[in-house]
Amino acid sequence: MNIRQIDHIGIAVRDLDKFLSLFGDILGLEIHDREDADPYGGLRSAFARIGETDFEFLQDRAPDTDDKRIDQRDIARWIEKRGEGIHHIALRVTDIEEAIQDARTKGLRVLDDTGRPGARGSKIAFIHPKSTGGILFHFVERQDGE
Repeated sequence: MNIRQIDHIGIAVRDLDKFLSLFGDILGLEIHDREDADPYGGLRSAFARIGETDFEFLQDRAPDTDDKRIDQRDIARWIEKRGEGIHHIALRVTDIEEAIQDARTKGLRVLDDTGRPGARGSKIAFIHPKSTGGILFHFVERQDGE
């Protein structure tokens, strides 16, 4: 599946600034790539680096939205059901289209037919948690070549 490494661990949060203070100011991690507008228009996010892996903090900007699109990351509903915490694990791949096809060939239910826009100019594709033991994974192909 051309998986290179864990790209990041997504964490659903109610208050992005609180977590950035905890991970940046208190724990001393590098905070970078803060985005107040994602490709879907409903998220605020930022990354905290540790080694070669990032934590991605995700806050729903519009928690009361009625938008039911599958591509709308609904962090507010996630938190309501499960509380704040780990939302997903992102696996960095060299070729997202190849990863999608390979995963399907091997029996995984991939929610995306092709890579869609993700944070930091990446392409992403989610794997349904029912095919991965209840864990939400997504592939990520980074445009920066890392």
